[in-house]
Formats: sequence, structure tokens, C-alpha cells
Amino acid sequence: MFESIPPTDVVLLNNIMHDWGHEDCVKILQRCKEAIPVKKAGGKVVIIDMVRGSTDGDRKISEMEALQNMFAVCINGAERDESEWKMIFSNAGFGDDYKIMPVLGPYSVIEIYP
Repeated sequence: MFESIPPTDVVLLNNIMHDWGHEDCVKILQRCKEAIPVKKAGGKVVIIDMVRGSTDGDRKISEMEALQNMFAVCINGAERDESEWKMIFSNAGFGDDYKIMPVLGPYSVIEIYP
């Protein structure tokens, strides 16, 4: 995934991105962008991962976010809030065309489009 991804309409990254730092996430998404067609042709990247702060106010979810973030830091990864995700998308060349849909606790489905 750092060198190339075979051509496809959709790339699914399930619980992958939190294992990597900012620069590696940018590289992964750049390879994804090379592999998919334009949005009009159905191209998109789907990320299932944590979006910190997406469910503010729930103490148990906030505790889970903190524990997950401590783990991610130990492996040189990170749990990210929306602004951090947006910066990665932008640095990888995707711009502002994305959707974040919370689905389970702190986890969300994120769709980004070329």
C-alpha cells in the first residue's frame, strides 16, 4: 500500500490508518488516489476508523478514545479528530470532498473522493 494499489473503484481501509503517523497516512492515501477513478466514475476511498470527538458528551466513549489513543501512540500511530483527518486528506491531494458518518461508538465511516 506504500508502493502501489491495483486499479479499483473503491478502496476500503478498515482500522488501518490509526496504526500509522501523518506522513505514512498521506502516502497510503496518495496510492489510493492513484488507484481509483474520478468521483463521477464512482471512485472513492472508504475509511472505517475512529474520529475523536465525533460523539462528544458520552463519558464511556471518551474513555475508550483516550485508551485507544494511548495504544496508538505506543505504535507510532494516532487517533485523529476531524481536523486532523482533513489535513491528511488535503496533504494527499483529496481536498474537501469527504463525508464522516459516525456508526458505532467513536468509530465512523469516512468517504473521501478524488
